[in-house]
Amino acid sequence: MNRCANCGRDRAARRCTCVPEVFWDLDDVRAAVSAGDAAEIIRLLRRETRLSQTAIAQMAGLSQGMVSAIISGSPLISRDRHQRALRGLGAPEPVHLVSVPSAESGSGDLSTILRDGTDRAALSGMEQELAALSAAYVSRPCAPLLPRLNTLRSSALERYRSGARPRHAHDLLVIVGACELLLAYAAHDGGNPAAALAHLERAARCADFTEHPHLPGWIIGTRALIGDWHPSTSTATLALPGHAPSPQAWARLTAITARAAARRHDRHTARAGLDRLVDHQAQPTDTDDLSRRLGGIFAFPDPKRDYYIAATAVLLGDGDRAATHAHRAITAYEAGPAIQRSYGDLALARIDLLSAHLLRGDTDAAHTALEQVARIPESDRIHQLRPALHACAELALNAPIAPSQKREITDRLTALRLPWGP
Repeated sequence: MNRCANCGRDRAARRCTCVPEVFWDLDDVRAAVSAGDAAEIIRLLRRETRLSQTAIAQMAGLSQGMVSAIISGSPLISRDRHQRALRGLGAPEPVHLVSVPSAESGSGDLSTILRDGTDRAALSGMEQELAALSAAYVSRPCAPLLPRLNTLRSSALERYRSGARPRHAHDLLVIVGACELLLAYAAHDGGNPAAALAHLERAARCADFTEHPHLPGWIIGTRALIGDWHPSTSTATLALPGHAPSPQAWARLTAITARAAARRHDRHTARAGLDRLVDHQAQPTDTDDLSRRLGGIFAFPDPKRDYYIAATAVLLGDGDRAATHAHRAITAYEAGPAIQRSYGDLALARIDLLSAHLLRGDTDAAHTALEQVARIPESDRIHQLRPALHACAELALNAPIAPSQKREITDRLTALRLPWGP
């Protein structure tokens, strides 16, 4: 029997959870140790030994889900988790990810170690600018906002690199992560899912490094949103909201998942999501909740919830429910403050209202709704309107209306669709 010299358990039966000593003699492992790359060590450990993911997770002090993600190629960004994992894995060489000058080298002056390239006033100003950009993004086209957004991101990153006390460093990276998330929204609305996913990856690094409680929920929701609108990206639409401690992020994830389920013809999941949305009260309570701290694009207000319910109901063929909620969304956005009016949601809700009238066979109401769609300003025509109009035209062909009405509405939709932006 092949017993471990350390614990005496049978290695062949996989009862031993110790790292074989010979494992540390592998050149690629020693290189990973020298580089302080705990994630690579975990991947090599899984490949070269009989240890299960659960055993590796216990040794490294990580969750089994995180170990699984690392084995699949995800990075391990958090410094504390790196150190904890390296210690737990028994790396034979001490690895210091942060070098601190020693007094003997003549560089032990605290002023050179405890640098702070920012202050509370500067940080507050950057947070106010981020909140202003988040609010403005909802109500106006994003292109004019991008220079300000990139400047804010660069400024926060530069201050972080120049040195900051821990709390300031944490807040600076949260700002960087939120900026990357806004840039992901902009790329998505512009029809560039690859760029959007790249921004989300950088936002996720900031979220992981800072261990922010709410940023991951908005990142996951946005990744799911991209997967819903762009199935070719192979981005999985994640099923529901264990990743969203924020009430509004939870509602958003639920809404996105319900609509994606309806698009995949999973009626049970879609209807269950709609039922949860109708009853859910999404008022933020945590001061770190981005919907409370920043608002704007990081909020999920009632009109947005009604828009998602209407869109999902259209996909389910429920014309009455779609008409009710699309009308609520349109009315609320039009009556509310301009700064809270989501021009993208409002435009898409108008198409949902048209689709709802077609499902109900109400041609007079459909023509009225079509007139409203035709009046959508060119500046408000986000990329998602093209597939929405295409789906509406297909729905018109199968609507319970006269053939002549089908042709007329389809022709008008086709004429609308052709000149719209790329």
